[in-house]
Amino acid sequence: MNKLLIIDDHKIFTDGIRFLIEHTTDLKVVGVLHTGRSVIPFLENCNSDIVLLDIDLPDITGFEVASLIKKSHPSIKILALSMLDDITSIEKMLNIGANGFCLKSGGWDEVSTAIQTLRTGGTYLPHGYLRRLIGKQDKISESRLTSRETEIITLICEGITSADIASKLYLSIRTVETHRRNIYLKLNVHNNVELMHYAKKHLII
Repeated sequence: MNKLLIIDDHKIFTDGIRFLIEHTTDLKVVGVLHTGRSVIPFLENCNSDIVLLDIDLPDITGFEVASLIKKSHPSIKILALSMLDDITSIEKMLNIGANGFCLKSGGWDEVSTAIQTLRTGGTYLPHGYLRRLIGKQDKISESRLTSRETEIITLICEGITSADIASKLYLSIRTVETHRRNIYLKLNVHNNVELMHYAKKHLII
């Protein structure tokens, strides 16, 4: 897997990335294209293993190009390139079938790492996306807390025992412990100390 096609309408970028690829890797650049509509005709005559695909092209979008590539040449691995790292664009490209998403602002080191990740069968995603995705999952977990569970979290973080919580809320100790286990599962914590740290970090209390 060493044939690579570059699709980007900024010549200064394509000249630079081509130079770096040809002089620092064993990859062979089979072509450089500056429009989206030229991609499929090119691939019909010249095979490629990996495509570096800019999202913002002058004629059709990188999303459309990725979709066309996956329909006609599903084995080709696509590494999307963009200046933007919004979750919507990344997830849209992944849903189309792209194998990675790389930020141009990350420089050659990031592009090189992303290409190598694809060559070894992996999926490359920007670090910022992964951090935001974790935060997004946290918010989803928090939104699933019931009002009673939020109330119990507050009391736990005040250092109140299960017995006292049960008495205060007119519940059985067994019910309080059941709520506690459910809270741990939803927030992926394992004890009261972790729960307190999580609650303070995410402003639940």
